[in-house]
Amino acid sequence: MKNKIVAVYRIKNEERWIKRSIESILDVCSEVIILDDGSTDKTIEICSKFKEVVDIHEQKNLPFDETRDRNLLLKLALKRKPDLILPMDGDEMMMPFSKEILFEEIDILYPDSPVFEFQFLSPWDKFNQIRYDGVYCNTRSKRLFRIDKNQKDLRMYETSYPGNAHCSSVPNNILGFNTPVRSNVKFLHFSKFDSTLREEKYEFVNTLDPNNTATQNYIHIIDSKGPLSGKDGFEFITIPNELTYNIL
Repeated sequence: MKNKIVAVYRIKNEERWIKRSIESILDVCSEVIILDDGSTDKTIEICSKFKEVVDIHEQKNLPFDETRDRNLLLKLALKRKPDLILPMDGDEMMMPFSKEILFEEIDILYPDSPVFEFQFLSPWDKFNQIRYDGVYCNTRSKRLFRIDKNQKDLRMYETSYPGNAHCSSVPNNILGFNTPVRSNVKFLHFSKFDSTLREEKYEFVNTLDPNNTATQNYIHIIDSKGPLSGKDGFEFITIPNELTYNIL
């Protein structure tokens, strides 16, 4: 592995997904750092079984603050002296067969590019069924970033949302923040996989960030209505089984 890539997770109660999530990135990440925000399930127990998990930082009973947590993870990751850092959620997985694509991009095609963004696909009710209407067909996020040892004081900024929600996963002051490489690697995000998860997500974001007209109160999470959904309602695509994960 030419570059040392450290994955960082900010998680809480992800026992359903975290094992497969960590497994999905071990082909490209040599070390993993966990920030656990008071899990009450088996999340920490599962993470502890991976030799690649080099640090588990536990916190409890703190107010929700995404910027605080992401800056802490950045600080913990920098101690491991990485070449690149990959922020992850506990219900996200790198799609199979991504290793060669990613290494070609960071080592050969874009060796000097500091920031890479990925497309995130949302499995919906079936592991190979992807919601693909409205914002769901073009959900991208800056994630992987290269550490320039000459650039000091990298950090994520506070946001205008309650609890600093929607904080960037990549330091806002990193060189190249506004010109990321659009990677061909894709990730699967299972946060809205079934109706129970969707209802929980909808309740959480509306409690944290009520009356957000820009997102139409996040109605797209549980319904096909609103400008963030497709004009004709739900639309789905099917991907080959070998490109997803069937998690029982």
